[in-house]
Amino acid sequence: MKEHQTMSRLSPRPRPYEPDLEKMMDGMRFEGPSPRNLMQALAHAPKFLMRFQALGGTILFSGKLPAREREIAIMRTGARTRSEYEWGMHVALYQGSCGLSDAEICATLHGAGDDPVWSARERLIIRTVDELHDTSTVSDALWRELASEWSEEQLVELILAIGYYHMAAFFLNAVGVPLEDGAARFAGAPT
Repeated sequence: MKEHQTMSRLSPRPRPYEPDLEKMMDGMRFEGPSPRNLMQALAHAPKFLMRFQALGGTILFSGKLPAREREIAIMRTGARTRSEYEWGMHVALYQGSCGLSDAEICATLHGAGDDPVWSARERLIIRTVDELHDTSTVSDALWRELASEWSEEQLVELILAIGYYHMAAFFLNAVGVPLEDGAARFAGAPT
């Protein structure tokens, strides 16, 4: 697994921000690590930050997918895109609340689509992330399996969540957003 680059390519945008951006930043409360470095990097483009935050908030807090399934998809996406920031933040924030074991966290990094730590339904999530990452689509056979487990609304959400976190990983990796204090690290992942 490639380690996160150590040099940021985009310095954090210092405060003060525009009033609506200040209000949004002040309203962000997390139990555990906060995505402060990511938000300060995105603050260079306030309109994009506001939309980025809105869609991310919808995925995290208003979706129809069970939180555990959503987080398996996000963590696997972070692992496949080599985004230590994304993977580490989601491990730190959601491992406990989603009941993910150390073996399952390790499997998001190193496991295959048929890893026995996952239920049959969870293996479909891993396979979906992997197929989207590798081919930018899902096969007809996998789609049929997905459609037998999730509603159409949930399928839209699953695909968009994977795509959103792919986009986030591209930004995080390309810009070199510094890792947050308290986030998990690839090197410290359970083995």
